[in-house]
Amino acid sequence: MDASSCAGDAADLAGRVLGALRGSGGVGLADFLDSRADPTSGLGAVRLVGADVFLPHVVLDRPLAAEDVEVVASAFQVFPPVTEPAGPEQRVMAWHDWSTARLLARLTGAAAVAAPDDPADVLGPAGEWARWSVAVAQLSSLAHPGATGPVVDAVAAQPLALCRGVLRTVLRRDFATASRLTRWVALVHAAGARLPVDPVSLVDHVALRVGAEPRRLLDLAVARYLVGAS
Repeated sequence: MDASSCAGDAADLAGRVLGALRGSGGVGLADFLDSRADPTSGLGAVRLVGADVFLPHVVLDRPLAAEDVEVVASAFQVFPPVTEPAGPEQRVMAWHDWSTARLLARLTGAAAVAAPDDPADVLGPAGEWARWSVAVAQLSSLAHPGATGPVVDAVAAQPLALCRGVLRTVLRRDFATASRLTRWVALVHAAGARLPVDPVSLVDHVALRVGAEPRRLLDLAVARYLVGAS
């Protein structure tokens, strides 16, 4: 499997999720996989996009088709989830996989999935907020409507570090990371936290500058929904 083709497939899949959120129909994971020149690359894209493939079902309450459940299960068979992370990158992937498996279990009525480890191990100390916010950004797929869990609780407990982190990325013009952190700011705001940043203005500011990469546009679409639902 070529890494660039997998990244391209992930962008295509994120675009399908974004279209579904905007009312163009379902994501159609099975159709997406059938349309790929390399099915393994397509499954890798499902793994990369992760829990975000379920956003139309979470946000719009659309039913999850059995064939789409099979696609996610196949992605985990080909690319087994990280359950015993041994380093920073594996810890990020373990929580990413956990979020996917947890939402899949919620939507299918399967048994709950145990968290991989202590969120402090993946996030680090909030006092080192610049480094901490980078880890938070890498876990943006955990920030979705109705999200709960150890990482969500840990991020929500540090609103000042979160806002410092997102403002730093905006000032550095790192709008890809800013879009991910904006999603977290919107989630924490939706939970009722008082923040030193106006989330609506933040979403609008980042949206004008983030470009057209589908995964980042998807982050902002989730943020807009969370701000509007709060």
